Amino acid sequence: GMAEVARSFAGVPHRLEVVEDAFGVQWINDSIATSPERAMAGLRSFAAEQALILLAGGKDKNLPWEEFADEVLARVDYLIGFGQAGAMIVRKVQEQAEFRRSTAPSTAVVNRLDEAVDLAARAAAPGTVVLLSPGGTSYDAYRDFEERGEHFRRLVRERNTRSVLSSAEPGAVRIAEEPS
Repeated sequence: GMAEVARSFAGVPHRLEVVEDAFGVQWINDSIATSPERAMAGLRSFAAEQALILLAGGKDKNLPWEEFADEVLARVDYLIGFGQAGAMIVRKVQEQAEFRRSTAPSTAVVNRLDEAVDLAARAAAPGTVVLLSPGGTSYDAYRDFEERGEHFRRLVRERNTRSVLSSAEPGAVRIAEEPS
């Protein structure tokens, strides 16, 4: 009915929510995707040729990851695993690539979401989508998926604000990384 239309128009927080468009990179919060199936739906909402960095991880609920892995092979350019299930998810995708005789995307494994956001920000060229569609629950590090999504939002906005402040005159080359 009308209520559903209105709700889908406004968008549901943490479901494919555009956090920011900065420096030509679109950051998408899909923290509500707490199963491989939900994460697959997130991936499928983008055109196959879209340059895509996926942040996947959290806590595994012992669900099958093979179909998700196929979707990653078809769509993702750079897979960053984070949290308790991060390494396992990356391994599943690499195994699926061998099984399918196809090429796995570039991958990285980190412990925390902030590290995943940092890696993604350094790797993302203009025109890239960075998608947090974890596939795992948030309970390895957060109270719930909302808290994880809010943390992602905050990380992205803080990082992009820092980058804006560190960019020189208009037209100058922007330095994407702050010295650590």
